[in-house]
Parts: sequence; C-alpha cells; structure tokens
Amino acid sequence: MEDNKVSLDKEPQGRAGGYRNAIMAGAAAIAVGVGIAVWQPWLDRDPFTAYQVGLQEAQYTVPGSSPGTCVRTAASEEESVIYDEDGERLAVGRDPKEGEVLGPEFGEFAGDCLFTSHIDAVPGGKGTYVVQWGGGTRSKYSEEDMRESAELQKERFKTKRKSDFKPSLED
Repeated sequence: MEDNKVSLDKEPQGRAGGYRNAIMAGAAAIAVGVGIAVWQPWLDRDPFTAYQVGLQEAQYTVPGSSPGTCVRTAASEEESVIYDEDGERLAVGRDPKEGEVLGPEFGEFAGDCLFTSHIDAVPGGKGTYVVQWGGGTRSKYSEEDMRESAELQKERFKTKRKSDFKPSLED
C-alpha cells in the first residue's frame, strides 16, 4: 500500500513568484474595475418618455376647443428633437396643438397657456441630453430633468416669477 502523505512544508517561491502573483492580482482588479466602469450597472438604460413643459403668454393664444384650453397664435405643433451630447439624434416628438390655461394658483403665470409635450422612446443612460424645439436654440438637460413628470414640472410655475423664468440654457 502506498502512503499518500502531503508535506506541510511549503517550498519557497522566491521574490519573483511573489511579485508575479501581486502583478496578476493587480491586473485582475484593474480589469474588473474597467469592466464595471464601462458597463455602469447603476445607470438606467431603459427607454423612457421625456416630458417638456412650456408656456406661451396669454396675449399670443386664443381659446381652444373646450373651456380651459388654449391654442398658440404662432408656432404650433413644433417638432422637439432630442440629441445626445455628440449630436446623435435620439428621439422626436411634437408639441400638442392645444394647451391648458393656467389658473390663479399659478401667480404671475395665471392665464398663460401651458403646453406639455411627450417624447417617447428616449434611450436612457446618456446623462445629458440636448433638446431642440422647432429647429431653434438647443438646450441641455440632465437625464434626471428629462425623466421628471409633467405634473412636477407644471407645479414649479406656482412658485416661480416671470423675471426668474429662463426657458432654455443656451449652449
């Protein structure tokens, strides 16, 4: 019968073996870090519907088809295009023909016409988006702002003043 004994004495690896193991462990850690940074599992990459809320002063609107609605007398149903920061076109939507007349709870904006556009299938995970309305000025928005509900955006007009209102952030 053959004895299968294992020696408890380790053979010395020497400094070269120790350095090799340290380098391999370091390279593995770097590879995992780079992989996670590229993958970014914390980003929500699901497509979402972006809401853009805008106002038209009452003097530039006429009554809509039903009480409490309004229609712009100028540029109506304009196209909104969403781009990534590199200029790639991501999604397109159109402003509605009719908006909502704001009530007295909206202070200085009472009587103005609020339009809510929704833009479907915006790819998530881009961080910053560039929105161009009607072929005009491009404005930058964070993904957090783009994902915000139309109702929450509308509520902000209750506490804002017209003098503070800036409809876009120019490039």
